[in-house]
Amino acid sequence: MKILIVDDEPLIGLEISDYLSLHDYECIQCCNCEQALESLQQNQDIRIVVTDLRMPGRSGFELIDAAREQAQFDKHSIEFIVITGHGGTAEAIDALRTGVCEFLPKPLKQSELLAAIKAAESKVSKRETQQKVKKTLRLRVLKDGQRIDQLMGSLDSAYAELTFCLATASEHKDPETGRHIFRMGEYAALMGSLMGWSETEIAMIRLAAPLHDVGKIGTPDSVLLKPGQLSDFETKIMQQHSIVGYNILSCATSPVLKMAASIALNHHERWDGSGYPKGLKGYGIPVEASITSLADVYDALRSERPYKPEIDHNTVCRIILEGDGRTDPGHWSEDIMHLFDAHHYKFNNIYESMRDSVSNGN
Repeated sequence: MKILIVDDEPLIGLEISDYLSLHDYECIQCCNCEQALESLQQNQDIRIVVTDLRMPGRSGFELIDAAREQAQFDKHSIEFIVITGHGGTAEAIDALRTGVCEFLPKPLKQSELLAAIKAAESKVSKRETQQKVKKTLRLRVLKDGQRIDQLMGSLDSAYAELTFCLATASEHKDPETGRHIFRMGEYAALMGSLMGWSETEIAMIRLAAPLHDVGKIGTPDSVLLKPGQLSDFETKIMQQHSIVGYNILSCATSPVLKMAASIALNHHERWDGSGYPKGLKGYGIPVEASITSLADVYDALRSERPYKPEIDHNTVCRIILEGDGRTDPGHWSEDIMHLFDAHHYKFNNIYESMRDSVSNGN
């Protein structure tokens, strides 16, 4: 992966370049913002920028803004690592708010720099893989207009395209793959069918359920993508995504998006009252949200993630039906648990037929 080093002290830039080259990274060195932007224009395969903040002329912050705009125009991803010998807490916070991957003080510790580079490389690779998968899925859905019409029945097919676009937008920030949103729709539609819903209601939840996490659009990357355990404050920020999702969707008038708004707000509520944001319990929780909650838990447990391996179907069923200390059958109604117990193999059929080929290497 190609890295751009930007520092007005050439010796520091050279030292960084020499060190990273020992770890098989190709580096380009610049001394100011103007040179850096020119290098980015000429080398569109640069994916990581390591930059000082205070330099003659335009600052590192200005470089980040201009480079990010240029990368968006060229439709590729760049991660930024900020280094500075003058930065205090306020400057570090400002840097992190701009979405930089890491803020490192001078003098640099080589081990910390290398760890930051590897983290940035992982984010770039993951994002570009997601973009490829989503592009393939988007083309497949748009090309197959007949399938959209079948899903919607008498409802306007434009709603199907809109829900797909919104769900894809939420997945853009989340480390889950594009097929997750399609599986969510199929699980939810299956449960609606088992509960005796009409064809129109089933078609609606198939399109609405994938929007459950649309509120993550408003969650800071530093919280959403944090690899370790969240602090209490960060957990509260993360939990806001249900309210943000509701606010995004609740102004709509279409039946599909109204259902999606209900799901976004309530899919973390639990039958026993232990959920959020309102601590609803029992029949106070909309059934479409409970169905989507079960689908989300099943798929999350089954799927490989950067922090966990894929879990087999039988183990996931045991966790959902018996509990494991974190997931508990008391999170859903007895009716939903009975249906899942009787038809769980159908969940497995959906997962296997829509498996994430990228994350699983198939």
